Amino acid sequence: MPHHIALNYRLVLCLLLAVIVCGGLSPTTKAGDDDSTAAPTLVPREFLSIAWYKKLAPDTAIKETIEYVSGEAIFNFQIMDGSYRKAPTKVVGALLLPERSEPVPVVIFSPDSGGPSGFYWEWGKPFWKGVVKKLFDKGIGVFIIDGFGTRGISKTYDDQSRYSWPAQTLDTLMAFNVLADDPRVDKKRIGILGHSRGADMALGVTDRRLTQSVLGEGNYFAASLPMASSCNSQLFENPEPTPTTVLMLHGLADDYTPASLCIDYAERMKNAGADIDLILKKGWHHGFYLTVKPLRCPDCVHAYDCPVRFYSSDDGLMNADFIDFIEKSLDINWKKTLADIVDRLEHEDRYKKFQQIYRKIRVNCGQKGATVGGGHTQESIDIVVNFFALELAP
Repeated sequence: MPHHIALNYRLVLCLLLAVIVCGGLSPTTKAGDDDSTAAPTLVPREFLSIAWYKKLAPDTAIKETIEYVSGEAIFNFQIMDGSYRKAPTKVVGALLLPERSEPVPVVIFSPDSGGPSGFYWEWGKPFWKGVVKKLFDKGIGVFIIDGFGTRGISKTYDDQSRYSWPAQTLDTLMAFNVLADDPRVDKKRIGILGHSRGADMALGVTDRRLTQSVLGEGNYFAASLPMASSCNSQLFENPEPTPTTVLMLHGLADDYTPASLCIDYAERMKNAGADIDLILKKGWHHGFYLTVKPLRCPDCVHAYDCPVRFYSSDDGLMNADFIDFIEKSLDINWKKTLADIVDRLEHEDRYKKFQQIYRKIRVNCGQKGATVGGGHTQESIDIVVNFFALELAP
């Protein structure tokens, strides 16, 4: 292959990778760029995603489209106080069940920043399809949710402020309620799996303050497996974990969502009584489960070098260090901004102030460059399936 063609080929691979792996990725957006604040055009993307989701399951599977009502939340306190109900939002999902006469366990898949296509894109599909097949072999069903399409969003890798972490966490909690009400599902054996942004959801739904607010007392996920979580995006500074069994899977070579943050957060959770363990893989990068080998993405944007952590305080607001940072370093009036966010929750421009904060942070301390990919597809499948088989299978 001529040298210039080989270089172009690697560039195309790198740009395509930015479409399928999560967390602040963009082949065109650089730290400090300001995106349009125009509201996205609503299109029926959810039906396209559901059709592709269903193709991941065996032909013998029960395949149903599920629609349910969630809500909007910019901060965790809006889940805790129920104000999310002021902004009802439709979410769709594909329920994929093995044929069984008795109630079956189910694992929820929560999307990463690549959006719905992350589950069926060429390099990601072998992993997700492999996980679904092996879970079915163990008598475990799958519920793949899409809160992106119904909001008119196809992805967030180029702008995470389009779809707040608490809103996606709420969508995931509401999915639990949908499954718990289905007589074909064993509500005591519901799990959650996600990569990167989706992994943040897998951790977020294991906090009592959120589960008690949405699921009710005594209801919680039986098992959670976050892969390459940021361990930094509006999780609680002081966790109050549910009895969920948690397994973090992370690569020690991840320079996009570094493992060090998750090692620290796992210790916080363990000190608070969590049943949590970590698998840390030497030499593994972000998106380690993809079939493509690691490639450098020079324009992948991250913010882990910021001087503060993006944790929630105990009351569901942001932590004191974060508030001090945006007031002193970014010249943002926190009380005025918070009041505006609360007032706008019911309106279409509810994310406007949140987006302004996000973009100023990106200008102030955002960085570019990360390695993505891995080719560790089969080993990742085995780790995931063995965990859920142990925790959920009959």
